[in-house]
Amino acid sequence: MPRDTRSGSIIYRLPFSEDSRARQWLMNLLTYQGLIHNCYTSVLWKKWNALFGEPRAIQNMPLQKADAPKKRMLVISLSAYTNTPFQTLHGPKNDWKFWTMLSMMSGWNVDIVADSLPTVDSARTPTKDNIRHFIQALMKDNKAGDQFVVVYSGHGDAQGLVLADGSHISPQELRSWLVQPLNSGSTLWTFFDCCESSNLLGLPQKVLCDGGQFIKYQTMRSNSGREDAGVRGTVISIGSAAGPSGEMDLTDPAVPTPGQSAHCGPLAFAAYTFFCSALKGSEPLLAKFWPCLAGLLAANPGQEPQITTSSSILQNPVLPMLRPLPA
Repeated sequence: MPRDTRSGSIIYRLPFSEDSRARQWLMNLLTYQGLIHNCYTSVLWKKWNALFGEPRAIQNMPLQKADAPKKRMLVISLSAYTNTPFQTLHGPKNDWKFWTMLSMMSGWNVDIVADSLPTVDSARTPTKDNIRHFIQALMKDNKAGDQFVVVYSGHGDAQGLVLADGSHISPQELRSWLVQPLNSGSTLWTFFDCCESSNLLGLPQKVLCDGGQFIKYQTMRSNSGREDAGVRGTVISIGSAAGPSGEMDLTDPAVPTPGQSAHCGPLAFAAYTFFCSALKGSEPLLAKFWPCLAGLLAANPGQEPQITTSSSILQNPVLPMLRPLPA
């Protein structure tokens, strides 16, 4: 990623998924902690080994051709909050690992901005400037057929995404960084795993899922107070909660991780378990993902997770970042 926040000079960094050292960090982290010992990860690792084991070593992971449509993901993870009313979070430390593993196994290029990476990198610290630069690099020169995913895991409130020092990225800033640069024919998925994340991008259509194969749309007034005429591409945004979302305790008996203490966010865990079902040949339909997420949350009325879109033209959308590559 281009930039050195201390000097202002331009440097060039490989996306996380193209850096063999970064991939090895991920392998080591996932191998030597309790995340791989529960019933879900054993299925994932069997598939992972089939894809990237010898002779298809992880260093030879398939990358997209330069002229092919882009499939890019950016994961933003904040866990440490200092000198603010917001408590430290445990889930984001694992969320970026879940999303990175899932996206790489689905053939996506992934980049990470997080405060819990195994090697300190000031350019990947989730400050407002760094996040903006990574998003701009992600969306640069997007065209028809390109697909993008942005995941945020951290605190949120009525003012937007909360950063480590208590400052915010507002919904208006998110819209200008993510929605407005999107060109016709390109698609953006956003996953906001934080409180007050029901419709951060101010999209006009709410997705209604009944647990079946299909979805319905309900027109709603966007939080931004604007119509959606300026959106050229397609945007699908999933927020884990309109109120407090909490963290998943992976030591829960329903998620057996013997002798380990680990947490993750509800969106990351829903994606994780949903991917495991896709490994069995099930198409990763959005309509099927919804009950997987809603079943993890014990939200009070008005605090339920929400899916919003820029249009109602998608009849039966699939989550492409949770579609495993063929073995």
